[in-house]
Amino acid sequence: MDLPVTDKIDHEVYAPVMRVLEEERSNVYLTGRAGTGKTTLLRQFVARNAKTVVVLAPTGIAAIAAGGQTLHSFFRFPPRLIEASDIKRLRHAKAMGAMDTLVIDEVSMVRSDMMAAIDQSLRLNRGVDAPFGGVQVVLVGDPYQLPPVIERGLETYLEDIHDGCYFFSPPAFREAGFRLIELTRVFRQSDPVFLDVLGGVRRGELDRQQAEFLDDCVSDIDPVMAADTHVVLTGTNAAAFEINHRKLAALPGQQTEFEAKVTGQFDAKLFPTESPLSLKAGARVILLRNDAEKRWVNGTLAEIVKVEPGQLRIKIDDKEYKIEPVVWERYRYEFDSKKSELKKEVVGTFKQYPLRLAWALTIHKSQGQTLDKVFIDLRRGLFAHGQAYVALSRCRSLDGLLLSRALTSRDLIMDRRALALGRLQDVEEWAGGRMAMLETLFQ
Repeated sequence: MDLPVTDKIDHEVYAPVMRVLEEERSNVYLTGRAGTGKTTLLRQFVARNAKTVVVLAPTGIAAIAAGGQTLHSFFRFPPRLIEASDIKRLRHAKAMGAMDTLVIDEVSMVRSDMMAAIDQSLRLNRGVDAPFGGVQVVLVGDPYQLPPVIERGLETYLEDIHDGCYFFSPPAFREAGFRLIELTRVFRQSDPVFLDVLGGVRRGELDRQQAEFLDDCVSDIDPVMAADTHVVLTGTNAAAFEINHRKLAALPGQQTEFEAKVTGQFDAKLFPTESPLSLKAGARVILLRNDAEKRWVNGTLAEIVKVEPGQLRIKIDDKEYKIEPVVWERYRYEFDSKKSELKKEVVGTFKQYPLRLAWALTIHKSQGQTLDKVFIDLRRGLFAHGQAYVALSRCRSLDGLLLSRALTSRDLIMDRRALALGRLQDVEEWAGGRMAMLETLFQ
């Protein structure tokens, strides 16, 4: 869903970035650690330029969150290694010709073969032999989170053909002259000690003092008991499901199920919450959408206080509210021949109450959330690049953080190849040190 231009942003921080995007029309890679407002800035830019901007993402879930379409769908790429023979003239080439800006969210998940194919497809379908067909490209993401999937045996091929595995590897990236903008002001946390600890986890290099601060957060409480006061973050869907449904079953009263209404093209794998959604009075839930009346935001925790067919009431900070179902939409970009402009068409909808059970969440589903009290369940360990950083950075402060055990070096899984963009030099500081414009990495 497109957000209104009036959404609150920090103009002191974002205004210089907007100038680069809207006035200078530079190709930009926008990065920054968790909580620095990348998503807020992206939505503001898209809302202000909706008729000329295409928003794409590497996965269906990320595309719905960004209010756009998947890369594979827009470019008609196959769900495998993309080769030169897969790049063809497309029926919606006019839509490509009508766009001025291509935004790719969660770009750290984009592999080099995809990035090279995007460049070639835009050149072919726009008829412009320039990097990315002359389109302004805005990439958004954090290389310390969500790396691309690289199947065994594919790495050598990608190195030989595209100079590496990552979105910044192909020559087209260097030829396009991307300006690197790093947002450095963190809005989610303000405690300098916790920010220092998060910085160590993000780099995968905890020093002794940082490790000791985290050791002080270790608790031997059972995760199910911890869920009474904290949101439990865990690495697997099965663990989160088990905790949520044990807590739900322990509540008195009858369980009510709410079915979602689905239309058009909306695969079950992309559902933003459950269908059916099982609820009882007393259940803890997390809100999944900003409220138009600003009574809550995406990530607010609430309690179900009344469950009846066709009516659901929640409580937030001792105030009760009636909540209504909302609609999530899947989009496809087309060319409007009558108006000779880009058109974003709805191809599927999902209507459901914008919440899910929140005694426990997977670390993956918690991404983008801000939580006051977090218990990180490490019983099954962590298994992906950046997972520890994503989990810890959901919490506002060390005071609200509990760990089921001490972090070990095995938990700090880092794909060093994905962090080439972190080796930044010659940094020009802007906005009183709140933002850095990084110009020299690819020169």
